[in-house]
Amino acid sequence: MIRFSPNPNRANLIRWHEWGDEAFRKAQQQDKPLMLFLTAFWCRFCQRMDEGAFSDDENIALLNAYFVAIRAEDTQRPDVNTRYNLNGWPTIAFMAPGGELLGATNYLPSEEFGNLLARLYTGYQEKKEEIRSAGKTTGETSSDTPTAKMRENPNDSTLSEVTTVIMGLADRVHGGYGSGQKFIHPEANSFLLCRYEATKNTDYLDHARLTLDRMREGEMHDHQGGGYFRTCSNADWSRPHREKLLVEQAGLLTNCLHTFRLTQSQEYADMAEDIIDYLNRRLSDPTNGAFYGCEDFLRIEPAEASSPEELFSIIDACVYTDAGAQAVIAYLDAAEILGKFVYKERALQALEFLWDQCRNPEGGMFHYFEGVPRVSGLLNDQARMGTALGQAHKATNEIKYLERAKQLAEFILERLKNPAGGYYDIADSGPAYLSFRLTLIEQNGPVASFLLALAERTKELRYRDAALWALSAFPADFSSYGIHAAGFGQALNEFVNGNTIS
Repeated sequence: MIRFSPNPNRANLIRWHEWGDEAFRKAQQQDKPLMLFLTAFWCRFCQRMDEGAFSDDENIALLNAYFVAIRAEDTQRPDVNTRYNLNGWPTIAFMAPGGELLGATNYLPSEEFGNLLARLYTGYQEKKEEIRSAGKTTGETSSDTPTAKMRENPNDSTLSEVTTVIMGLADRVHGGYGSGQKFIHPEANSFLLCRYEATKNTDYLDHARLTLDRMREGEMHDHQGGGYFRTCSNADWSRPHREKLLVEQAGLLTNCLHTFRLTQSQEYADMAEDIIDYLNRRLSDPTNGAFYGCEDFLRIEPAEASSPEELFSIIDACVYTDAGAQAVIAYLDAAEILGKFVYKERALQALEFLWDQCRNPEGGMFHYFEGVPRVSGLLNDQARMGTALGQAHKATNEIKYLERAKQLAEFILERLKNPAGGYYDIADSGPAYLSFRLTLIEQNGPVASFLLALAERTKELRYRDAALWALSAFPADFSSYGIHAAGFGQALNEFVNGNTIS
């Protein structure tokens, strides 16, 4: 689904294509280079491209005459985002008809963008025979597939490596991770809470609490509208960017609930209730119980003043399987930990919507729903949905949820297993960089957690072996993965210690 800035613009006059084989066939038939515009729903600089460069008459004419223009959003096409994102949004990538990357950049004002179009087209015409003869995309060298010898069974030493990485990123003054811009990073908080439960080392719990406290007290928390912003520009949680993503609200909700369970400190229960209230008011579909993807706030143009009255809200009303499943998990936790049955009812309603509307006839899950389901076979969707189904079985003891979880596990094992170790991010390859399936540490952690929990519930050891296939696939120094090692570390903790935080 192609969407444009909510502010006045003429970007719709460009003949946009969605990512897929059709766009690449057209480029080959017409011998035109492709331009990929990778955007995010909440990205202000993406919106400015619509309002500026993509509304300019000359740029519109150049794109329609000499390029095949593709538009993709990060949340709708995480597979494309993973492969093409150039340090943020927007990313503008140019490709030859065969998928060879010609160059990439980020935001450009109108005149600079027009000049770049002219240079790219001229350069392609001059060098296209050379490009064709090379016949390779740089995707061949960018695979994240493990190539080194797989680890033996992970142990406490492996787990300590990840712990050292995450605690090395911990900001001991302000909370959070890293010394600059702050993000929520719920997976890192979850990992430290897991490590506290396993080791009783209070350093881990203390840092998780410091992080939650600073977010709650500071500008990351929307004290008027509820919920939490995605990021703050400064280390002290000031200067927030005003988008609120479902996936991060759900992760933070889980953090608050688990911290409350461990400490019995009421402020974390209150923090959890605030997030639930926000999700129910702003990111819920009242007709079917599904959760929406995001809320963003834009200034009424011209954007000079700073009062809240001059902001207006926009909602990404797509339903994303991975984020929705994480919300289901958090609500089921809330029902158990806070003792409120209504949260379980709410979670099961959302879960049924995902199963009914986003399930592939082949057995897997589609990625998102916007009237019809779109984009099938993504690993993260299968893993998160599988975990949500497992949690629903735990909460209700209804066998249907366990059978559904097993169905997704079989899809993962049959369609996504990497023979070299771990699991691919996509079931089917596609054009250009999507011809290479990737094995990503940040996705193999959640799938390992799902399979370990399934092994425990079914007593089928083959699921534990399948989890080990993911956990043994990353023998490199974990420091190279940074914060992305946290979710993987949580699965390692579950494997080594035989317990989960849930």
